[in-house]
Amino acid sequence: MDAANDVDFQDVAVTDLALQERTPDPVRSMPLVVAVRRAIGAVLDETRALRANPTADLKIFEYGKSQALLDLARARSLVPPAFYSQELREDLADFKDVLDENIGLLQLHMNAVSEVVGMMSRTMIDYESDGTYEAPFPERAR
Repeated sequence: MDAANDVDFQDVAVTDLALQERTPDPVRSMPLVVAVRRAIGAVLDETRALRANPTADLKIFEYGKSQALLDLARARSLVPPAFYSQELREDLADFKDVLDENIGLLQLHMNAVSEVVGMMSRTMIDYESDGTYEAPFPERAR
């Protein structure tokens, strides 16, 4: 055996390995694909419930979303970004869109709750007030 051939063989093996490490792999990224799709389903379920009934109890969706988050974290640790398949990248883009819609809807509901709480607080303060600190006549703006 020639020492030069050994060096060339090792260089080729290292180069092939480096190239292989950066190649998208649909099979290897499948656990993350499954987890992302499950998460999309959990978020869509909550979004549909909010659209159908704005007063829906969201507690029942908490478990599904928590489980989906756990699945995502576990699958993410198994699949390095270099192996992300095109299918996974598309699913992640869909997941982002689904999350954006869900966040917008939840924010709308939180704003409505804040308004109701504010009105209730003012009503309770007005009801419990004995008028001591109120102006007897409305003052005009200066």
